[in-house]
Amino acid sequence: MTRTIRSLFAGLLALFLTVGLTACGAGAGTDASKPLVVLADATPHTDILKKVDELGVLGDTKIEIKGIAGDIDVNQLTASGDVDANFFQHKPYLDTWLKQQGSEDLVSAATVHVEPLGLYSKKVKDLDAVPSGATIAIPSDPSNLVRALFLLQQAKLVTLDVKPTDKDLDFSQITEKNITANPKGLKFVQIDRPQLAATLDDAKVDLSVINGNYALEAGLKPKTDALTLETATDNPYANLLVVKADKKDDPRVTKLAEALQSKEIQDWITSNYQGSVLPAKQS
Repeated sequence: MTRTIRSLFAGLLALFLTVGLTACGAGAGTDASKPLVVLADATPHTDILKKVDELGVLGDTKIEIKGIAGDIDVNQLTASGDVDANFFQHKPYLDTWLKQQGSEDLVSAATVHVEPLGLYSKKVKDLDAVPSGATIAIPSDPSNLVRALFLLQQAKLVTLDVKPTDKDLDFSQITEKNITANPKGLKFVQIDRPQLAATLDDAKVDLSVINGNYALEAGLKPKTDALTLETATDNPYANLLVVKADKKDDPRVTKLAEALQSKEIQDWITSNYQGSVLPAKQS
């Protein structure tokens, strides 16, 4: 009797361990049959995700797209598991958020596209005509503020003591104090990114540095309307698909990442946006 009970117990223990190991191997909290919930900006992020779905390149993987609305912390919602992934930000923005939170919870699953930052104006027709003492509206958040400064340096309107290609550059520490030359005596006013397009009609602002997605939403055509635009090659501001670190190997994430970086989607971005949104390129 004792031997029988021991044999039965050993069999149950083996069964328990087998089931437990199988569950762990499948990935805790991962159900490949459930849609991957992605929180995304409207333009062009949601458009790109919808095209991925439309082309049928995801196989059996399903995605549920939720739009970003209001003043919400998208990264926090992703880190807490309220959504599976987000698609709205570039690496310097993500790095700044992680540093502020003292966290390493979020990682990039795919580098997808660049929304070229552009310099726009309804008062100035070309870079040579930028007047002395002009006021330029620039983004107020740290990662996009430095991006604006790099764009102005690219346009030879200012000189900085750093370059975007500098190794181990801490983008969050760069401010207007890094300007070493400002021959036209340009003045800067910091504005929240979603409001920058509206400053084109502000009598107190001569030029505005506007993110590509907000330019598109305002009806601007970056390729033709901007006085100068960023390049896509080795651009540190390429937009990312971001997930929790423990979800990076989720097969649904892998499938979506592959689809976003596929030739079909990259070609569609090129043809659909005509230079206003660019596929991310590495030299």
